[in-house]
Amino acid sequence: MKEKKIGLVYAFVALFLWGIHGVAGRYLACENVNMLFVAAVRFFIGTFLFFIFLVFTKNLDFNLKEKFKLVLLISIIGITGNSLLYHISLKYLSGTLVMIFENLSPIFVILLSFFIDKEKPTFYEIIAFILSFLGIIVIVLGKEHFLDLKDNFYLGIFWGILTGMSFGFYVYLSSKLVAPLREKPEKIINFLFKIFLISSITVSPIVFFSSNKPTKFEHWFWILEMGVFQSGLAYIFWNYALSYLPVNSTSILFIFTILFTTINEIIFLKLKLNVFLILGGSLIILSGYLISKNLKKSEGKG
Repeated sequence: MKEKKIGLVYAFVALFLWGIHGVAGRYLACENVNMLFVAAVRFFIGTFLFFIFLVFTKNLDFNLKEKFKLVLLISIIGITGNSLLYHISLKYLSGTLVMIFENLSPIFVILLSFFIDKEKPTFYEIIAFILSFLGIIVIVLGKEHFLDLKDNFYLGIFWGILTGMSFGFYVYLSSKLVAPLREKPEKIINFLFKIFLISSITVSPIVFFSSNKPTKFEHWFWILEMGVFQSGLAYIFWNYALSYLPVNSTSILFIFTILFTTINEIIFLKLKLNVFLILGGSLIILSGYLISKNLKKSEGKG
């Protein structure tokens, strides 16, 4: 019981930090800061933080050959791709909406498992798929009620769905990496360091050649905050939480990122909720919950 409480503390710290992510990013997007530049700089900060953490805890392992192909795939598709798509989405959508679309990831995990691993979806997973699809339709139909998002709204939806898809790739691929190491968080963080290092190298041209770079102290403050707390510390806390909690619990808990993002966005960016956002988001959240509950049942049977 004590270990579970420690795991929950680690998890909620990570979730709260990720709940600031969308709001800070949306602020920078509204300030016309180049979001690809923001994503790239975050990689450098996160990589440096992982390096310092591993050196301090004496767990640094620079062996890049270990599971190199898997690490490379996670880095290019799951981390670099997802981060760039996430930050592009924030140009067109609120942080809450982007987080809702990112929580479509369980649906894409099901599809990847079906096409790659030949795992047939269960009844609950099919229902979850339908609910997610209905949630997207409801949000799209509510365009006129998103008063500050009418410009390029459909383009934002497109990028948002791709964000969820790329995060699905990350969850699917990283599960294959993390599963054998669930009780070795320092080993997982070593892999994260290598993944972020590859991502930093991949996006480095963006740092030097992008336009619309930050011009204010506030811009740099929030980029630093996102790099330290969301790209670095949140991942560390989350992976330590995974060593204390069962996977089904952490899957359900991840939904709280939407709640924290919404609260922060209402307070700091004056987000106006509407029935389409609430209903569509609830359908997508419910689909993720069903998939997590289904995972719990399958684990119980195993």
